[in-house]
Amino acid sequence: MENIIGLGIGAGLLLLGYLVGHLREKSHLESLARREALMLGIRLDTCRVPRGADPSVPAALVTGEAVIASDTFKTWTASLRNIFGGEAHNMTRLFQRARREATLRLLESAQTAGFDAVCNLRYDGADVGGSAVMPQKKSQVMACCAATGTAYRRQA
Repeated sequence: MENIIGLGIGAGLLLLGYLVGHLREKSHLESLARREALMLGIRLDTCRVPRGADPSVPAALVTGEAVIASDTFKTWTASLRNIFGGEAHNMTRLFQRARREATLRLLESAQTAGFDAVCNLRYDGADVGGSAVMPQKKSQVMACCAATGTAYRRQA
C-alpha cells in the first residue's frame, strides 16, 4: 500500500511539473510572438556589409543575451532520452526559445539606440549548467545564447 501511495505522489509531482512547465513555456512563446510582431520594421540579416546604410550615422555593435532554464519535467524526460537514445525535442525547443529571446533583445537594443537595421548577425551558445563538462554533476539544463550584430540606420 505504501508503494502505491509513493508511486501516486511521484506521478502527481511529475504531472504538476509538466503542467507548470507547459504553462510557463506557452506564456513565454506568446510573449516572444507578440514582441517579434513589434520588431518587424527592423531589417535583420547575416550579411557582413550593411546594405543601404546611411553614411552620416556610424554603425554600432549591439548584443542580446538570454539564459532559459529547463523545468524539472523536461530535465527528467531528457535523462530518460539519454538512456534510450534519440533526440530530445523538448531541449531543442528550449534552445530555440533562448535564440529567439536573444535575437529580440538584440533588436530591442538596436531600436533603443535609434537604428533600424542589423547586419552581420552571429550567435554563440554555452552550457551554463555545466552538465556537458561534468556529466556526473546533476544540474538543471540551461540554454544560453548570445547574439551579436552590427546596427546601422538605412538611408531614407
